[in-house]
Amino acid sequence: MTYIFHRHATSELPTVSSSLIENDVTAQSSLRYLPYDDAVETIPPDEDHTVEEIIASLARVSRTLAKRYEHAVRPSHGKSHGLLKGTLTVLPDLPGPFAQGLFAAPRTYSLVARLSTEPGELLADTIHTPRGISLKVIGATGPMISGHEGEITQDLLLSSGRRFAVADLKGFLRVQRFLEGISGLPEGVKQAGTALGFAANKALHLVGSDNVLLDFFGHPHTHPLGESYFSQAPLRYGRYVAKLGLFPVSEELQKFVGTTLDPSSGTSVLKDAVVAHFAERGARYELRVQLRTSAETMPIEDASVEWPEDESPFVPVAEVAFPPQDAYSRARQVFADDRLSFTPAHSLAAHRPLGSLMRGRLKAYGAIAALRTELNATRRVEPRSLDEIPD
Repeated sequence: MTYIFHRHATSELPTVSSSLIENDVTAQSSLRYLPYDDAVETIPPDEDHTVEEIIASLARVSRTLAKRYEHAVRPSHGKSHGLLKGTLTVLPDLPGPFAQGLFAAPRTYSLVARLSTEPGELLADTIHTPRGISLKVIGATGPMISGHEGEITQDLLLSSGRRFAVADLKGFLRVQRFLEGISGLPEGVKQAGTALGFAANKALHLVGSDNVLLDFFGHPHTHPLGESYFSQAPLRYGRYVAKLGLFPVSEELQKFVGTTLDPSSGTSVLKDAVVAHFAERGARYELRVQLRTSAETMPIEDASVEWPEDESPFVPVAEVAFPPQDAYSRARQVFADDRLSFTPAHSLAAHRPLGSLMRGRLKAYGAIAALRTELNATRRVEPRSLDEIPD
């Protein structure tokens, strides 16, 4: 059995020679990967208005939090737990469908990663919240998304949980309005609410039910270095479409998988755990790709649907490695919070984010990062070398 390939001409990417396609066709597999086409996205006529409402809500939350903390923070993933220097090494001899874009050829890139939790507020770690990791790959070459010509960074924004809490931008706007409404509530109220959400979520799963929104608000107190992280929404993968996952693989990380931290042991339990680990040890992850094989079970516009792994498994394409380091020095904290931005728009055209939520992120992340920079009277940096990242 063989991979089944489709040629798709595009103005964004160079064409592939027929000899390369013939070589790809000889790769052994039973899967048929659906080709990328501009028509994979379905854009509703009122989407721009929805995005404007989301940006306006995020901006109001940003200003509210800036007044509370006397400093502007991200309205989403506001609390950092580490800023890491590392490398991303593309694996050799990838089958043709996986050797696309940034992963087209074996190469080692410099990488900076920010660990965080979901809310924009700097909440205590006693509150149940999802986790995230943002990767900034330095040295990407090739056509970039419009408006980012000349940049050399590929940002990959990943979260705990294989799917998003809502399907699309309209669902996100409803959640965002809720979050805006509670942004002024005392932390104790939120702690009680997320604990209730966690308990309710556990009960639902025990009886075989499922609630993605409760997954979003009821994440357990797991060790952030033992988590697997996912793009949740799809992106272009050269001539195909994919979701991404980052999985802990080194022995020192495997011991954290499934373990929980005691949130009562301090106000910064997650950060302390990350800093303590990297003070003595490194870490190694695999970046894996799940290529789209079905339009029916792997939708583009509904990010709340988990793509079935029995139809298309995650396949390793790169190793992400971090050496021992001071994971969150004061200089790194300031740099991560005030100088760096991670946005889906920092991307090769070959990896353009797809679907309703991702299209909204393309506009919203840049707008809110610019507002944060303005409120803090700082200047954002898009690094061209790890030398620009403080030790």
